[in-house]
Amino acid sequence: MNSILASAFVHSSEKGSSQSLAQEIANPLTTMIMVPVQYEYNENIGPDDKGTRHNVFVQPIIPFELNDDWNLITRTIVPFIDQQDIFPGSGTQSGMGDITESLFFSPTQAVDGWWIHGFGPVFQFDSATDDYLGLDEHGIGLSYVGLTVYGPVTWGFLINHIYSAEGSLGDTYSNTFFQPFYHYTTEWAMTFELTSESNYNWNEDQWSIPVTLTASQYFEVGDQALLLGGGFKYSTAKT
Repeated sequence: MNSILASAFVHSSEKGSSQSLAQEIANPLTTMIMVPVQYEYNENIGPDDKGTRHNVFVQPIIPFELNDDWNLITRTIVPFIDQQDIFPGSGTQSGMGDITESLFFSPTQAVDGWWIHGFGPVFQFDSATDDYLGLDEHGIGLSYVGLTVYGPVTWGFLINHIYSAEGSLGDTYSNTFFQPFYHYTTEWAMTFELTSESNYNWNEDQWSIPVTLTASQYFEVGDQALLLGGGFKYSTAKT
């Protein structure tokens, strides 16, 4: 069982109701600049279930208007990790993990008036400060995200596939990440999210399927918009 606490810090000049702004923050293809910061605690990890890990993910999202028809949305994930005993005799490691950079080219108009989507390359940089904190090789792949908004509900999915890029493509790792999500935002601007950050390791023929439930409240402090919340993650057994 894992516990997770997420915080999103947003700066935007956009106007609207608290509910609509809370929904916009939950949109992975938002045209607002924001910097989510997520803390995650994990226990019972590793082959003998004795490991613990603290993660802090800094995830700036910066959109660019390319022209009247297209936006480019950059999503960066910078992980900071502190972990202990993830493998027998591995000891303790602290530092930065591998940075992931996704570039989504997204039409300004929804497809058929309801389907919002974006696609583009994803890069994984060998930036880990310790061998146990990363995959020890650069990676490259493709990513797609699609969603729709219906009243207070936002649902959709994100999928990417990343190959190790040094030597033979995919020789070290070949991973598919799939994240379906369902958000419900109340009139008082609280967003409940149910999601799964599933990963399939093609080299080892293995699935990892954690399920996460969170609740986040939108509010404003001066001109600064904030979304603060927390929740729980349950990791199913690897198959």
